[in-house]
Formats: sequence, structure tokens, C-alpha cells
Amino acid sequence: MKKWMIVFSALLLAAPAMAADWEFSGSQRMATFWNSFDYGDFTVNGEDDDADLTWNFQTNSRLEAKVKADKVKGHIELGLKGSDGSDVDVATRRAYGTWKFSDSAALTVGKDYSPIIQFTSGQVIDDDLGLAGIGTNDSFRPGQLRLELGDFQIAAITPYGSQTVGGAGSDLDKYLPKLEAAYAGKIGSFTFTPAAGFQYLKEERGASAVLTDDVDIISYILGLELGYEIGPVYIKAAGGWGQNWSNANWNADGYTSNANAGAALNAAGDDTEDCMSWQAALILGFKVSDALLLEAGAGYRSDDNDAASDQDEAWSAYLQAVVTLAPGVYIVPEVGYFDFMDNAAGEDEGYRWYAGAKWQIDF
Repeated sequence: MKKWMIVFSALLLAAPAMAADWEFSGSQRMATFWNSFDYGDFTVNGEDDDADLTWNFQTNSRLEAKVKADKVKGHIELGLKGSDGSDVDVATRRAYGTWKFSDSAALTVGKDYSPIIQFTSGQVIDDDLGLAGIGTNDSFRPGQLRLELGDFQIAAITPYGSQTVGGAGSDLDKYLPKLEAAYAGKIGSFTFTPAAGFQYLKEERGASAVLTDDVDIISYILGLELGYEIGPVYIKAAGGWGQNWSNANWNADGYTSNANAGAALNAAGDDTEDCMSWQAALILGFKVSDALLLEAGAGYRSDDNDAASDQDEAWSAYLQAVVTLAPGVYIVPEVGYFDFMDNAAGEDEGYRWYAGAKWQIDF
């Protein structure tokens, strides 16, 4: 009897898993690039320029599990980060569950890409940067409650509160989740995705030595992504405009001076000087064959803070070939350039050239 009870208990525990469909996959990536840096009016380690080799296991290499059971599905994606032979760490890139409660509506709970993100560019430098933060909108993968209604989605997201204006002794409070929404539209071969986001923070004076009153930090972003295909040729464009991006952790990748893209305290210490930012990207691609895709792209960004004397600008451009050696096996040679232009104080921030390739195997 005891033996049968053990077997019966094991079957009960296994039943949910037996009723679900599991799928495992992985993507392992290596970056092999030569970089040349010019630091402009600055120095790094006493040098005003430098050259360096990147030969790294990319931090966006991953192991994934997808599960589906009736109207519920889940997705867990672990980032694998070891590079130099040491066992570094495993990070949770995405972990969410989705309940499809009608034919055109679903609720997602967990950690995932948020609605304003733009996967417009295939740029592979810096762990598949994709012009993020220097032409295309990036919002990382925050915790969220997301409602999908057909092609429309809206998400209540973990608010970001790591950047203050009052410094030590102030108290940064969150009263609302960060909100983002997007709509994915299509007319024939033309696609368009408008998106928007908003975050509100209140910073209380507390023991701050520089705040003279409580202040509000308001961040918002508007984005638009466009795409058009005609035969083997495609054209894509993306852009964003808004206020105090870095206070909401928007577009912090790919840009050396993102700290300047947030609110600053005014001279009286009782209000904020806000930063208005905008960026845009243009991508051109040509599918030569099933084994070869060519792409070129460029992005530009400008941050204009009321507390600064000038705009902080930067731009980037690249040219690449996506070579498919076999199903799931890719080499992506790429050459590109970053120009960090002048900062808000009018100082030259230098530039960077790079050339090399990304190697990727998906399984």
C-alpha cells in the first residue's frame, strides 16, 4: 500500500508538467572586435587615445525555457555571463507568464521587454546594441503587469528611482508605477508602432543639504517606429522625444553621458531644471539571398538640459553583413563609428572606431 501511495503522489505532482508543452533553446554569442578610441578633451589613465581588443562571450548569451498549457504560457530566459574562463554569474533576463483570457486579450505578469522598446536596428557591437539610446528607444526588461488587447498593449511597470536631484539625505518616493503603452499597426507592407511612457517621482527634502523644498520629477517619452519592405529591400526608422529620460531608466545604453539626460536641481533648491531629449535612427537593408543580408544604419541623439549651457549630442553609424552558414549558425562582420561630439559644457568627448564580427549559434 505504501508503495502505491508513493507512486500515486508522484503522478499527482507530475500531472501539471505532463499537461504542459515545454521547449528549451539557447543562443551563444562571441564578440570579436578591434576598437580605436579618441577621448577628445579628456584623458583615460593618462592617455588621450587608445586601441583595444574585444574578444568576449557576450553577456546576452542565453538559455531559454518556454512552456504552454491551454490558455497559459510562460517564458524564462537566463543570461549567461562568464567570459574569461571564470564562472561569473547567471542573470534573469526575462521571466513571465501570460494568460490569454480571450481570443484577442492577454495578461502578462513578470519581467519582460516593456512597450516602448524599439528593435529597429541589427547593430551587433556592445552585445547587440542596436543603436539603443543613440537612435532607438530602450527600456530594458523591468517587472510589469501588461495588458494586451489585440495590437494594443499597456503596462504598469516597476518605477525607477536610482537618480536623485537632492543627493544624500533626500527621500525619493514612488506613488505610481511607471506607465508605458504601444500600438503595433500594419497597412500592407508598411508597419508603424507609436508608443508612450510616463513616470512620476517625488523627492522630499529630509536631511538634504541642497534641497530647500520637496520637488517633483516628471519623466515622459513618445516614440515611433516605422518599417517598409519592397521585395528584398527594407527601410526602417525609429525615434523618440521626451523629458528626464535617465530618471526613468530610458535609453541608458549606448551613450556615455546619459547622466545629463535627467532632471537637475535649480539654483534655489526648490524645483527641477528639466532635460528635453530626442533621438532618431534610419536603417536600410537588402536580402541578397537566404545566406546573406546586408544592413546599414545610423542614429543621432541630443539632450538639452535647462541647467546646462549647451546640448549634449552624439551619433553612431555602422555597416554589416549577416552571413548564415547553416540553420542557427551566424557570423556578422560589422564596421562602425561613434562620435560623442561636444558635451553640455562644450567639451569634445571624442570618438570610437570599431571593426570585427559577432559569432552566434542558436540551438
